[in-house]
Parts: sequence; C-alpha cells; structure tokens
Amino acid sequence: MSGWWAVSYVVLWCLVAALTVVVVALARQVGTLHMRLAPSGAFENDDEGPPIGQAPPPYAAVDTQGNHVTIGGPAEPKFLLFISPGCRVCSEVAPGLKAAARAGSLAPFLIVEGEPGTGGNGRDMSRYGSPTIHSTDLSASYGIPGTPFAVILDSVGVVRAKGTVNNLEQMEGLVDTARRRIDGEEGTHAGANHRTS
Repeated sequence: MSGWWAVSYVVLWCLVAALTVVVVALARQVGTLHMRLAPSGAFENDDEGPPIGQAPPPYAAVDTQGNHVTIGGPAEPKFLLFISPGCRVCSEVAPGLKAAARAGSLAPFLIVEGEPGTGGNGRDMSRYGSPTIHSTDLSASYGIPGTPFAVILDSVGVVRAKGTVNNLEQMEGLVDTARRRIDGEEGTHAGANHRTS
C-alpha cells in the first residue's frame, strides 16, 4: 500500500511541475499578444483632413458659451478634436482632450458636427471642459473623413499633426508628433540663419 502512495505522490509532483511550465508558457504568450495589440499611434493619412504643413483659412465661430473664437490663423496653438453626436468612441475620447492639449501647451477645442444640444444622446458636449463649437461647415472645409479626428495647429495656424484617434494615448502621440515637427522646423531655420550670418 505504501508503494502506491509513493508512486501517486511522485506522479502528483510531476503533474504540478508540468502545470507550472504550461502556466509560464501561457503567461509569456499573453504578454507577447498584449504587446502586439497595444494601442498604435493615430492613423495619419495624407489624403484625409487638411494637408500637413499648410494653413487652413481662419474660421470665425461662436462657442456654446457665447464666446467669439477664431479657428486658424496666427494665435495660440490649438488642438482641435472633431466629434459627432451619438458617436460612442467620440464620447470616450472627448474627456481626454483637455489633458492631451495641456501636455502640449495647446488650447483645446471640441468641434461637434450638428446643432447645439445634439451631443451624444442629447447631452451637452461642453461638459468636457473644453470650448465647444457646433459646426458642420468647419468639418467640411477641413475635409474631416470621420470622427473622432484630431488636428493640431501651431501658432501661425499651420497644420502640424492630424489623424483619427481612438484613445488618449493616440491623442498624446499626435501632440508629440506636432512638437517634433515644430522643433525640427525651428532647428532647420536656426541652422539656415547660422549659415547666413
């Protein structure tokens, strides 16, 4: 009888060891899969939205608080997030606009397609704490292909980054892209000025 107990005890420990190896292998595979499916950067397509490096014409508008604002032209750099009523992804992305814009020292603006009061499920989009403009014309003039779509303008109104965004990480990625492009152009101008002096 004691021989059977010893055999079962050894078999049990062999099974535990095999199970440990399987769990470690599965954990490694889950980690690899997680890295492959990690959020990618914003989808930037040259054929969609306003062209990079060009300045769309200034657009005068009134936000939901009654303030007159101008989108484009020489002014403070802006982060424009185009959203549409009833868009589930838009309502998930919009709350992160203010934080992403603050990280890049940009002024955040929500551009909502449609009339005021038609925010997702009838709620007012201004609850996100960013100036909100309701305009279908602005979306059309910028060539916005769909929402949510982000556009970053520099201090002279030139488009520095744009793309479809689905989460805060992608918005922050666009801010970093815009900053690199601005810094790169400033470095080019500085080098040219140095050569001419």
